[in-house]
Amino acid sequence: MTVQVTRTDGVTDEFARFGDRYVKHSDGSLEVVRAGTMQPATYPADGWTDVAGDEKRKPHRLFHHRT
Repeated sequence: MTVQVTRTDGVTDEFARFGDRYVKHSDGSLEVVRAGTMQPATYPADGWTDVAGDEKRKPHRLFHHRT
């Protein structure tokens, strides 16, 4: 799926590899994890305004432990 990131200057960056996903961090930064590469593309909290595409899912545990 394509991930499109709109930067604060209005330019849109497009990542079009199969398996590209984005991750929004709690500090407001954005990371685009690219399929087949080691280095993700990162944007600071004030460096992007909008993102569209597939969001990376959090891993699910196989067993749920009761507390």
